[in-house]
Amino acid sequence: MLNLNNVIFFSGTSNLPLARKIAKNLKIKLGKITVKRFADDEIYVNIRENVVGKECIVIQSCSTPGNEYLIELLIIVDAIKRLQPKKIVVLLPFYPYRRQEKKIEKGESITAELVAKLLHSVGIDKLIVLDLHSKVIEKFFKFPFRHITALSLFVEYFKKQIKKKTRKDFIVCAPDRGALTLNLKLAQKLGLETTFIFKTRARRHDVVMGMKLMDHVENKNVIMLDDEISTGGTIVLASRLLKKNNAKDIFVAVTHPVLSGNAVKKLARAPIKQLIVTDSINLSKEKKISKIKILSLSKILAEEIKLLNL
Repeated sequence: MLNLNNVIFFSGTSNLPLARKIAKNLKIKLGKITVKRFADDEIYVNIRENVVGKECIVIQSCSTPGNEYLIELLIIVDAIKRLQPKKIVVLLPFYPYRRQEKKIEKGESITAELVAKLLHSVGIDKLIVLDLHSKVIEKFFKFPFRHITALSLFVEYFKKQIKKKTRKDFIVCAPDRGALTLNLKLAQKLGLETTFIFKTRARRHDVVMGMKLMDHVENKNVIMLDDEISTGGTIVLASRLLKKNNAKDIFVAVTHPVLSGNAVKKLARAPIKQLIVTDSINLSKEKKISKIKILSLSKILAEEIKLLNL
């Protein structure tokens, strides 16, 4: 167990609301830090704490603009490192370049691996990541890390929803094969049947060619779970397919609400009753449409920090 009396918890600027909630759960204050931009947008960081011999934890979600928040994180870690802390742990609720974990075409970078190398290069002692897009990314970490999941949050939430109706009225549906394992785990914990949608993609990024539902969902409330929702293309097409097959209410749960481009508009029009997300990304006000329910990761992440063995 970590001695919180020897911990200083810093936050970058990407997700201060989540950082404050975690600090409240831990009953500690956020470390004093100055982060600002010069006139040419270069990032300036100054650590305003005595960190000598301290265990420092830095939280940063590298959501849009991912490049900027990643560089900000690296600078924060470098600034702390120069002050001779005992250990530095980085808590990265949203990992940048998570979908560039393999090459599709010749000449591409495996950028998810490059990010791991950058994190290693600044000298962090441990990394905590949440619901990576692919377990392949784990092999890129050449230093201690912990890969945790938000699954328990969704299990707790849907247990309450099922109580309001009956178990036989629900089914879990994986939106594609990549999400099948995650959906099977959810279904097992909820005691529900599962099905999945077979999706074909073009050999291009973010392009879905077609979908086929592998089982009956007629008169069922459907739960779909995935690690993230970016453009919303897969989820919107899946929800329409489910409705075409006479599904009742459709609930979508995702850890990371990226919601890029016109995703929010598409979701607003889609036959989805509710989109349940976590606060791994700090959503702007215009993205918080009525369909979206936000569950906080603060308790899960606070517990993870308490259990650190440094």
